[in-house]
Amino acid sequence: MGGDDEGVVRLRRARRQRRGQAMVEFAVVLPLFLFCLIGALDAGLWAVQSSAEVSAVEQAAMIASSAGSSPLSETAPDARAVTAAISGRLRSAMFGTSIETWCATDASGDCAPDSTQHCPTTPAEVQAADGPRVVVVCVSESDPPACTTPPPGQAAPYPPGCDDSPMITVRVIGFVASLVPPGFGPGASGFELPTDISATTHTLRFAP
Repeated sequence: MGGDDEGVVRLRRARRQRRGQAMVEFAVVLPLFLFCLIGALDAGLWAVQSSAEVSAVEQAAMIASSAGSSPLSETAPDARAVTAAISGRLRSAMFGTSIETWCATDASGDCAPDSTQHCPTTPAEVQAADGPRVVVVCVSESDPPACTTPPPGQAAPYPPGCDDSPMITVRVIGFVASLVPPGFGPGASGFELPTDISATTHTLRFAP
């Protein structure tokens, strides 16, 4: 009987040891599994957000560079109108991220002309002004140099490109909400990732 009792005790000890070993293995593997799962989810979310941003910026550039409400208009839509046109597409893809307009205002409170706008150069500049997990839409215009009388031996128009139409740039920049914890990823800060996408095109004007 003593031999049987010892066998039962050894069997119970072996079972407890296996359970303990399984618990230790589970405790080691679980964090790695969760890390990989969150990483995969965040990579997919980042891909969706990036695709939506590129598409929205292309659409915004076409809107910003076009004439206003009629083909004879000389005034392009300002940054607020552009933001309103694409914000729905951005909000549907950027969960937990605010979409705002970046523009200097004139005396009436409207966005000043695009030629006077200066877009932020870094996502950190947006965060300092508007807080975390904010993406802004900025529209700026770059006018060609004024045409002058060409010097001897130079053909008109001078300088080259002075008769070109202005260039319009639409920039979507800031920090998007992310599952990446602070300290991980490029520029990650407090569960957010930096983004900076822009598109530039000539203005489209039909008025003389």
